[in-house]
Amino acid sequence: MNAVDSTERGASLKAPIIWGALFFVGMFGAGIFARTVDLSAFWSAAIMLPPMLLLIPLVRSAERKGAADGCTSAALIRYNRRVLIWSFAYMISLFVAVWLKNVVGPKDALLWFVAALPALPIFYFAWTLQRYLIEENDEYIRQRYINHALFGLVLLLVLATFWGFLESFELVRHAPGWLALPVWAIGLGLPQIWQKVRGA
Repeated sequence: MNAVDSTERGASLKAPIIWGALFFVGMFGAGIFARTVDLSAFWSAAIMLPPMLLLIPLVRSAERKGAADGCTSAALIRYNRRVLIWSFAYMISLFVAVWLKNVVGPKDALLWFVAALPALPIFYFAWTLQRYLIEENDEYIRQRYINHALFGLVLLLVLATFWGFLESFELVRHAPGWLALPVWAIGLGLPQIWQKVRGA
């Protein structure tokens, strides 16, 4: 391997971490900005959409790294594409739900539907997880994903339990239930980032 190839491979290995950092900074930055300037729910959801586009280069760079490491599969690529579809469906449905609530002002049964609209894509996400575990023929990759998912679940259970008791004693603010999925997703990604940093 010559110096040019080595440099290109090094860049490909760092790219997922860089894109991941930009994504999280963009999402959290947008959220902090929305709270700081007291944006409405509609505009708070709207400014979350541009950082979501960073998921595309993040996923592609992760796939290139996996290919360079010999640790990828057709099932994993399909899973990544489905996760992108779910992610954008979630953000769009949230945007639409907030818009309907503010503009249309739904009531009764329609209000129930609008409130549940952002949660509907989670069913597709659950199907995506199931299909990936069925379609993945590489036992190592499948077991690695299961380990990462279990880490995310444990993180969610620990934080939810700990925060719940703090809430019961009125020490912290109430945490909305929809935070469960982002917390799990962060727990899913942390072991992967750790492995990339360690070069495992």
